[in-house]
Amino acid sequence: MTTTLAGTPPPAAPPNGGTPVAHALGPFTPDRPKASWGSRAVAVLLDSAVVASIAFLGAGDAPSLATLPGLGEPATAGGAAWAAWTLVALGVLQAYTGMTPGKRVAGIAVVDAGSGRPIGLLGTVLRWLAHLLDSILVIGYIRAAFHVEGRTFADSLVGTVAVRTTTPEPHPWVARLRRLRDDRAPWLRWPRRVTGGIALVLCAASAAMSLVHGGGGGQLMAESEAACDLAGAEPYVATIGSAYSEEWDTRLGMTRTTAESWQAVVGWSTDPAAEGSVDPNDGESPRATLVVRSPDGRQYSSAQTSPDGSGDDETWWSVDVDHVASALVDAPEDVSGWAARATLADASGDVVAECTGVVPEVDASTTPW
Repeated sequence: MTTTLAGTPPPAAPPNGGTPVAHALGPFTPDRPKASWGSRAVAVLLDSAVVASIAFLGAGDAPSLATLPGLGEPATAGGAAWAAWTLVALGVLQAYTGMTPGKRVAGIAVVDAGSGRPIGLLGTVLRWLAHLLDSILVIGYIRAAFHVEGRTFADSLVGTVAVRTTTPEPHPWVARLRRLRDDRAPWLRWPRRVTGGIALVLCAASAAMSLVHGGGGGQLMAESEAACDLAGAEPYVATIGSAYSEEWDTRLGMTRTTAESWQAVVGWSTDPAAEGSVDPNDGESPRATLVVRSPDGRQYSSAQTSPDGSGDDETWWSVDVDHVASALVDAPEDVSGWAARATLADASGDVVAECTGVVPEVDASTTPW
């Protein structure tokens, strides 16, 4: 038989049917008071920095505010995979300990409002998905600052609260593992300050990488351009060039490539020495196209053209004075040595000149940056 003091509610039974916590007095107790909104914000920033740093080290790209679904900037394919697996690891930690590295440093934990225990993996996943509701105009996160129990919409839906403690009631699975450890391998025990120290070092390094960073980019052009062999005696001259472009990000002195691409470009101009030479300023609007093909059949086509030299094509660095048009191919792989076929069409779409050639070689390993 359980007795209680006057005015004190009985221990709350957890939803999963486990043993009630003996000192449970509702969402909060003297041992686990409500976590402040500021400490929760700090924990989110620290955990996001951890995710971003691991994604940066693994793939050279990093998301922002990855721990808040629906907010921040996502990473590219490679960085997204690293970020996703890091989020899974953080989710497992929170599911069974109530804390992530950021929460451990901030001194808070997310627990079930009734039992004071971590809510397990399913509850953690549901809570994370429910944060999508909080992200709508960030109303749910602002709500936590004014709610009497500090709950976001996700907390209210799942039945959780954020408390100021680093020693929440253990999850049943964790409690069982601890008993097995104490019985069979007591030498595996370590002081809590070790875990806290690891979390602090991880968060400090990640925060430094997020704060001390820079970036840049560069373009390396082929040492020479290649002539494009015309199909007939046309009053035009065509030249093929190539370049390599790279963007990078630097964090805490470590540099990773975030994007790279190879460009092939053809520039058409009139040949003053040829009979029937066409003045590019006579009202016509010729259009250029370029297709590059590898020996095994892979190919890339120009996505845009620059008629009459009026385009913003910065890759074409050397053309004759009487520039007619140019076309650019932007490829995700090295197209040096690939076969190139270029055409020039008039305003009605009729091909007036075409040529073939080879994309000049550009050696990405010789970049000066």
